[in-house]
Order: sequence, then C-alpha cells, then structure tokens
Amino acid sequence: MKTIQYVFLGVLALFMASGPFTSCTNLDETIYHEITADNYYQSSEEVITALMRPWAHLCGALTITKNPWILNELSADGVAWPQKGRHGYDNGDWIRIHRHQWTSQETRVRGSWTLLFQGVGYANNMLADIEKIDFEKLNVPISKAQAIAEMKIFRAYCYWYLLDMFRDVPIVEDLTTLNPETRDRTEVFAYIEKEIKENLGNLSEDRSKTYGRVSKWGAYALLSRLYLNAETYTGTPHWDDCISASNEVAKGGFVLDANWNDPFKVNNDQVSKENIWVIVCDQVYAAGNVWYQRWFHYAHQLAWNLKSSTHNALVCQPTFYDSFDDTDKRKTEGFLIGTQYPRKKDENGNYYFDTTAGPLLGSEEYKGEPLVLVNHIVAMDKGEENSGARSVKYEIVEQSLNNQDNDWVLFRYSEVISNKAEALMRKNGGAATQEVVDLINSVRQRCFDPADWEKAKYAVSTLTMDELLSERGREFAFEGTRRSDLVRFNKFVTASWWDKSASNEPRYNIFPIPQLQLEANQNLKPNEANSLF
Repeated sequence: MKTIQYVFLGVLALFMASGPFTSCTNLDETIYHEITADNYYQSSEEVITALMRPWAHLCGALTITKNPWILNELSADGVAWPQKGRHGYDNGDWIRIHRHQWTSQETRVRGSWTLLFQGVGYANNMLADIEKIDFEKLNVPISKAQAIAEMKIFRAYCYWYLLDMFRDVPIVEDLTTLNPETRDRTEVFAYIEKEIKENLGNLSEDRSKTYGRVSKWGAYALLSRLYLNAETYTGTPHWDDCISASNEVAKGGFVLDANWNDPFKVNNDQVSKENIWVIVCDQVYAAGNVWYQRWFHYAHQLAWNLKSSTHNALVCQPTFYDSFDDTDKRKTEGFLIGTQYPRKKDENGNYYFDTTAGPLLGSEEYKGEPLVLVNHIVAMDKGEENSGARSVKYEIVEQSLNNQDNDWVLFRYSEVISNKAEALMRKNGGAATQEVVDLINSVRQRCFDPADWEKAKYAVSTLTMDELLSERGREFAFEGTRRSDLVRFNKFVTASWWDKSASNEPRYNIFPIPQLQLEANQNLKPNEANSLF
C-alpha cells in the first residue's frame, strides 16, 4: 500500500464533488453547498490533496492504455497490437498506427492532444489557486515557491510531450485564454527550457518527500531529455547542455539497481534506487498500470491467479525480440515465450512454473491444444492467439483487481547515463570513445551473467550509432520513448521493420494537429503532417 494513498482518496472526494472545469449553470436551482478555491483551502491537508490532482491525472493520461503511450510505442519497432483471428481488429486502429497510415481524424491522435492539454489545464488551475493560499498560515509542509515550481515543471513535462508529438502548439498559462494561437516549435522549446531552468532553485532535492511529484533531479532529467532531442525539435544541437544536465542528475545520489528489472518491481517505490520520477500507481487508489491485462493471453488469468480479465492484445514484434542476445536477461527474464504453464508459489513465497500440472490451453485457433507462444507473426492483420512474445517487464503478482501496484516509471538514472553517452558520441562525430563505452556498459552489464559478459560487453570498435540505438531499444523497451529515439536517429520513416515499410516521408515524424481542434479554434495552424491528408 502506497504511503501517499490518502492523497488520492482526498483527490477522489474533492473532484467527484467539484472539478476545476465545471460549474453550476442552472440558476433555477438552489445551491446549498459550493466548493470554490476561496472556501475549500482551509487546512494543510486540503492544500496537499489539491496539489496532487495534476499528478493523479498522469495515471489516466500516460500509462499503458493511454493514447500518448499507444502512439509513441505502437508506431515504433518494439510493440504491436496485431489482429489475432477474430479479435483485435478494432476498426484498424492498431494496423494504421503500426504501418504509419494514421490521419488527422485519428481517435488516438485527438485523445493524446486532449489528455496532454488537460494536464496543462490542471496545472494552470492549480497555479491560479496557489496564489490565493496562505501557505504559512495553514502550515503547509512545502513552501508556496516549491508548490509553484512543481506545477510549472509538471506543465513543462506536458509541453515536452506536445512538442515531441506535434511540434507547433499553443502555449497557455492561464484559464481565461480562448482560442490560443499556435506557437512555433522553437518558441515552444525555449518556453519549456525556460520554465525548467527558472524553477530548479525552488524544487526540493529530497527524493523521498517528493516521491510521486517531482524533485530537482526529475527536472534535470527532463532537461536532459529535452536537450538530447533539441536538434530534432529546433535544428540546433544542445549536446553540451545535455551532458551538463545529465551530470546534475548524478549529484542526486542515484545508482543503477542491481537487477535490470528492479525499477519495475511491484514494490519499486521501496526497492529501486534508480527511479527518478514516477507516476504513483495503486490497485485501489491510483488506477493506471494494467500491464498484465494488455500483454497476457486469456489463459494466463486463472493460471496466474489474476482476478481480472486479460486481453491478449500486445505482443513484441518478432524483429525486435530477435534483437536481444540469447543470454540477455532482458530477453530470458523479460518475456513469456514457448509453452505456457500455470504459475504457483512455493513455501517461501517465490513464484515458479508448475510443469507437472500440464500446459495452459488455447481457446481460439488452438482450442484445447497446448498454448505455445511463438515469435512468428505473418502480418498485423494475420496474427493468431499464440502470436508473439509477451512482456513481463513490470513484475506481475497475484492480483485482486485489474490495476497493479507497480509505480509507472517516467525517468530513471539509466536513461540519463545513456543520454550523456549519446551526446558525447554525437559530439565525436558519431564515433564511440572509451568514456561512452564505459557508460553504456555500466547499464548493460547487469543484464548478463558473468560468464556471458566478456562476449556481450561493448568495445569502442563495436559500439556504433546503429548499435547504440538498438541498445536503447532493448534497455528502454516499452517505456514510452521509442518513437522519439527512432526520429532522432532518422530511422522512424526511413527504416523498415516487421510489417512496416519505410515511407521516407519526413512529415510522418510527427502527428497532425487533430482536425476537430483545427475546426474549433481558428487560431490553430496545421503542422506539416496535416498536409498529408
């Protein structure tokens, strides 16, 4: 149970009663009670509860079932949602995303835009309320300056996503602006950079007290990612800035976890020393992490003692699965493949596969036959119930509900190390140095047993730019950033993978401004992706 679950209970109660974008408009009714910013903030607990509302929004906006994750991962080379027999066609949504055939009226594109600007709206609403609150009088445990800084970093994070996905977007800082104008991507980049840098000094360095919100180190991690992609966004590289921001994160005392999957354990809030910035998830109080539901076959539900249904939806693309070395623990421990068996617990509480109980059985094309997951899929529209390896990157334990307790990882120290290594390598004309090799190997080494490491480790001669991209794919598989990496390496539209052919059309590097938004706001301008349709 999360230590801050009471915050989410308070958030739920507050916003079931009164949301920031609703009001009573029927003047014929008698209003017996109304919650406003002027009469709600009467205690420290109420302030903290309200401050958590934007962070709670991320549970419903950025995790595995939500549109930003879907667009950024299902359009890339790692994960797919193929049609399996009679299941999973879903109006062709997943096929279009995989094959880069989306349109400006795509539900997932519009949903991403909406969720991210809702986040901006929640931040703006809270910033307006903060100005009216006397933090000292109410004995709020953080300063008003820190509260403002956290909200502005939250907003900057939403804007990083908007910049990355759409490039030219409006900048909105209050609740009164109607029909905001489109801003050029260079202006959006500069705005995000300014917001982060101006608020660093008011953020806490205490990682535990800011867990589930953002610390100074989380802001630097965001800055590291922003600078890594600066040339993609603006045409001007910021490699030295990326290195500097990455070095600042290192001052926060983060270390790489001993095991490659410790950051994703069910109790990662307690065991991981690597995670920098997370979305707090909880079975009851903070729904959002439903990893097993999307990846697992129907038969896994009862056989793994999972009380909620499994969707048999997501699979690892065959070419991506093959990119892992056979001795890589991210492959051997990170996927389900082959014959599937029930999972049991021993007397020490450790899980094991009970092969004596017989294999799980198929229920569709292989009804009554052993369920054997195979790393072979003909095409996005020609899958079967047993198609594809299934990810268990986020630890799966027995569940009473469909939501998991694993906190959702936004930034971890391994990414910051990899960002610095890439920036150094790009400064060196794309050639690795020993420093770069040491940085990447420091992350990679834990993925191999000592007997396999000598063969698996990189050398200056073997760590090419293409190999660096592949290693980023393996290390950060399904974490929501693969599309950004492919775009930065000029591979997103120029490379082919599995059932996606190269379009060599750079306008597909971003998503179009949703058509409904263009029609609703005459001040919005289409981006170059809109001209494809």
